[in-house]
Amino acid sequence: MSTLFLEAFGHLSGSATIDCEEEDLYSVFLNRSQLMGWGAPSSNGLPLLWHMEEAEITADAVSDRIGFVQIGLGVGPPEPVERPPPPRQGWSYSPLGIKRKSTDPVLALPPLVQCFGDSLSRFGDVDVSCYLVTAIRVDIDPVEQLWQLVSMLNWFNTNLIEKADALVSFDQNLLGGRDVSELVADLLWRNTGSFEFRSIVDVPEQHMVDTAAEGSLWLDRCEPSPRGVAVTMPEWTPSAAGWVLASVIDSARTIEPDADSFAVRITRL
Repeated sequence: MSTLFLEAFGHLSGSATIDCEEEDLYSVFLNRSQLMGWGAPSSNGLPLLWHMEEAEITADAVSDRIGFVQIGLGVGPPEPVERPPPPRQGWSYSPLGIKRKSTDPVLALPPLVQCFGDSLSRFGDVDVSCYLVTAIRVDIDPVEQLWQLVSMLNWFNTNLIEKADALVSFDQNLLGGRDVSELVADLLWRNTGSFEFRSIVDVPEQHMVDTAAEGSLWLDRCEPSPRGVAVTMPEWTPSAAGWVLASVIDSARTIEPDADSFAVRITRL
């Protein structure tokens, strides 16, 4: 089952706009995703992009992690598995292998990060310094989604005032050990509108992807890349952060199409 695990780091302050005795992040995120037609509580519903699995506010913890949300991408129409599972012991037949087609994480990420940001804002004043997305067992054909990403750009092009510098870091699984220069070359070739992917940079230790240290135990043997990508964004908003994460993942798939589990982080500088 394809899964995305999204975390927000920074600070949560002020008063909540909801009754925290009656509502939690799970219910708020679920309601927001249902309102926008993005997700549903389970694959028995009719979500467009994901089904809900878990979410929690963690702002009271020792770390600066504000909260996390976990969603499943297997929401498409059922399709047979090429190799059905073996028969159970003592049974005389082998059940038909069925799975649901998964949403491409590149298409899910911009609305996912926006939905997450909207939901967190119900719990107080949110100051997000970085987002970390962990993909687990993504089982889709790595089809390039560049034209879809380009079609989203004019929303950001309408903001001509605000700019934000950020650093994208990731683990070695994303590129399969290939050099970061290949990723930067592909990003520079693309039409990225008011997003400017600038150069390869050394990643400071505090900005490296470290899923175990940051509480994300969903990705085994995460080895952070010592080099990342500098980007200037038209704004520091959840949807803009989601667009950058999606673009980096989409570009990386042209270099390492077999990567199915990886982590990518965007940090505001």
